[in-house]
Amino acid sequence: MSDMRSQIQDAAAELFAERGYEGVSMRDIAKAVGVTQANLYYHFQGKADLIEATLSHVFGGSAERLETWLAEHPDDQVKAFVFWLVRALMTDRIFARLLYRELIDGDDLRIETLSRTVLQRPFQLLVSAMASDRTIESARASALSLIGCAIGQVLILPVTPGLVGPSSGSETADAVVERLFLLFQSSLVEL
Repeated sequence: MSDMRSQIQDAAAELFAERGYEGVSMRDIAKAVGVTQANLYYHFQGKADLIEATLSHVFGGSAERLETWLAEHPDDQVKAFVFWLVRALMTDRIFARLLYRELIDGDDLRIETLSRTVLQRPFQLLVSAMASDRTIESARASALSLIGCAIGQVLILPVTPGLVGPSSGSETADAVVERLFLLFQSSLVEL
């Protein structure tokens, strides 16, 4: 990928994460990169093409890091996946905001494209890790529930002190993952 194309995607990711797809114009992106709008159209057909490429750029890179992470943690792939996801949501502002914005505001076509092209591989990695002692349908359902709970746990962090009182320190990815696995190991839910 050309350096200019990558710079455009990085600037677009920042703006889309901050303002959402509808809140960003090609003019805004051109200004952020310091190029003309014509230069953007040289690299991308339009805003729809740019958001698709940007989502692939951000989430595709994350998926590659996930595969490396899982290879480094072969003993408990499920817990390694959840830790990776929670840590990414807590530390990578652009990754987290783009994911949240697309889940809330993404149109059907972008959501379908994101699911099929970028998020499918990480999901399949989790399903495979969970499938050893259950049916594929059960593994998929459990994987969806686990991802949903992980996203929810990170989203609720800002209000946690108001709900349960101030903690002894700031929340860490380890603490969030441990809390999730305590829930799933309880008699209410089975992983």
